[in-house]
Order: sequence, then structure tokens, then C-alpha cells
Amino acid sequence: MIGEKSPLISIIVPSFNEEKNIRRCLDSILNQTLNDFEIVCVDDNSTDSTFEIIKDYSIKDNRIKAYKNPHKGVSSARNFGISKAEGSYIGFVDSDDFIQPQMYEFLYRAIKEKGCKLAVCRYEKTSEFIDKSFEYNCRECKSEEFISFYDKDFVSKNELTLTSACMKLIEKDFLSDCENFKKYKIGEDTIFCADLWIKAGKIFLVDSPLYCYYTNLESVSYTEIWHEKWFDLIETRFLSYEKFKDLENSLTSSFYLEAGMKLLISYRFNTKGTPNEKKFKKPIKNYFKKYIKIYLKCADISFKNKLFVFVFYLFPFLYEMFRKMKDDTL
Repeated sequence: MIGEKSPLISIIVPSFNEEKNIRRCLDSILNQTLNDFEIVCVDDNSTDSTFEIIKDYSIKDNRIKAYKNPHKGVSSARNFGISKAEGSYIGFVDSDDFIQPQMYEFLYRAIKEKGCKLAVCRYEKTSEFIDKSFEYNCRECKSEEFISFYDKDFVSKNELTLTSACMKLIEKDFLSDCENFKKYKIGEDTIFCADLWIKAGKIFLVDSPLYCYYTNLESVSYTEIWHEKWFDLIETRFLSYEKFKDLENSLTSSFYLEAGMKLLISYRFNTKGTPNEKKFKKPIKNYFKKYIKIYLKCADISFKNKLFVFVFYLFPFLYEMFRKMKDDTL
């Protein structure tokens, strides 16, 4: 509308059948201490009341924009959201997750004070079976909490920080020079983020867990078709490794390589006895053959982890024993 000021931040929320969680997600965004934002909700033709809930919220608060992008998946929903975004900065929040009140205040200040194109924060995981509160007390934002992303040796233990589109605030003009989300069933964030890391140069981490990643046991990752979809996760890890392998950041390239190799072992185990066992037997073998020598020679991967992948691939019955022992201790 003419004369209307554009928001500082556009927060894109893709959704599909999240009537149980969408209110919590939207409430957590509306509760931000930095309130100059719009929420661009893009629904993938939910069959429950998700979109109706979003519409009700949009009537009460005009910062919420409700769109439908039916039957095109989460990658298309995010790309559609970016095309509709009017803010100078872009953030992503998944509809089953929620965020802490100061998340975007902290991220925006990190970008402005450090002069970078994007900033990222830590996260915590939760689920309906984890009985713990995820409360963050509002306090002064301290500049010493803004640390160089690549100076922090936490990459291998914080996979989602590296591979998820969420937990980030990104300058929109910079984002226009990066790749769109590709059409993968799972792992679409990985390629997108790899491109961000390569092109951004300087990235800063807000060293606080401001994003809550909710493990939804009813999501596509846990349905009966989970196994086939999950192969995309393997492919996106190796594609990201290929992007990084000739660059100076060996820590990041080795992370993607190690993640891909471990997923090969896990995927083969989880597809045993399913229709996908035969379907993906050859692709798994080809990936292993292509990357095993590189993996074993990689200086940034521990001997223990090299041994883990090598032995469990050659002797899958040992991996079955390992998984059973692990499950028994839970």
C-alpha cells in the first residue's frame, strides 16, 4: 500500500497440517522484543485447520500475511515466501518450532554491529515427550556474545545450525544472489545453507539457544515413507561437500563428508527388510566407493569416526548390535 512503511524483517513460516503447533509458533514470533516485522505464512494446502488458524491470526494482527501455495512442498513454499517478503532481512521459522523473545533482536544487532550479511544463533531440541521448559529470560544484548561462526569449534555437534534455514537472519539483497531452495523431499535446507556459507564470507554466531527445534514424531521424517525421503538427506550432504571441498574451510567440508558417510550406514540399517532396501542398495554402494578413500584421509575427522564408518559398512551385523545396545540404554 502507498505510504506504508516496509517492515525491517520478513519471517517466513511454511506450514502443512500443523494445527497442534501453529499457535505456539505464531505466538512466539509475535512476542519478539524487536517487533518491526511481518510474518509471511505459506500453507501447502493443509487438510486440517492450520490455514484457518493462520487466517484468524491475520485478522487480529495485520503483520501476519496468509498465503496458499498448494501441493508444492516446503522448498516451493519458502521460495514463494521470499518472493512475497517486503522486509530488508529474511528469517525462517518452521511451523512446529518456536523461538525466544529476543531471537531477532540479537540476530539483527549482530549483523549491524559486525557488518555481516547474516547471523545465526544456537538452538535446543524438544518434543512432546521431553518434559522441560524452554524459557529465555530477556536481558541486555551483549556484543561479546557475537562470535565469529568459523572460529567456534562446535560445527560437528550442532548440525542444524549448519544445515537448517532456521536460526538465521539474512540480508534480503544478499539472499537474492544465492540459490533458491531446491526441490528435495528432505534436506532442502542443506544445499541452500551451503551456498549461504560460501558466499557470505563473514558470519557471526549469537552464542545463545534462541530457537527451539521441535521433533514432531508425526512429521514426514517419521512416517512409513520416511526411508525413501531420507535418501535425499544423504544426497544433499554429499552435494554440499562437493561445494566446499576445494575451499579453505576444511572444517565445514569435512562436516558434510562425515555426515554423508554416517547417513549411508544408518540408511542401510533402517531400510533393511523394506522395499527400499533393494532400490537403494546400488546408490549406497556407489557413494561409499566414491568417498571412502577421501573420508579415511581427511585430517579433520577423528580416527574413531573413520573406524566407525569403515567397520560398520563392511560388517553391518556389528552395526545392528551397536544400535540394539544403544536402544537398550535409552
